[in-house]
Amino acid sequence: MTPKLPAQYRELEPFVADWALETEADRLKKLVAASIDDLRAFYDAIYPRAAAIRDDLSARSLDALTPEEKTLFFLLMTFIEVAHPIELNWKETDIDDAFPLERMTIAHFPIVGPARAH
Repeated sequence: MTPKLPAQYRELEPFVADWALETEADRLKKLVAASIDDLRAFYDAIYPRAAAIRDDLSARSLDALTPEEKTLFFLLMTFIEVAHPIELNWKETDIDDAFPLERMTIAHFPIVGPARAH
């Protein structure tokens, strides 16, 4: 089996398939679709290693990272986005009165719908 993460982070490999998400849009979709319990399990696994991961990855540019390090980078990016609901003690991620996800637009993705006059 080919390693998915650098050797010092292999214990985090069970989280790669679900949480090492490359795009902001994928991370946002995962955040609102996951339960708080799932977010907490991921957060609790990464939190003790987050500073070390940051330090290891910040020593080089993104273009210089190995494939395993890029996967680790995406895992850390998802962790950063998952941290706020956990640290703010949200009770759930899909709140009925929240701003609907489908209305959110990420700048580098095309806007779907009719063009607006300026």
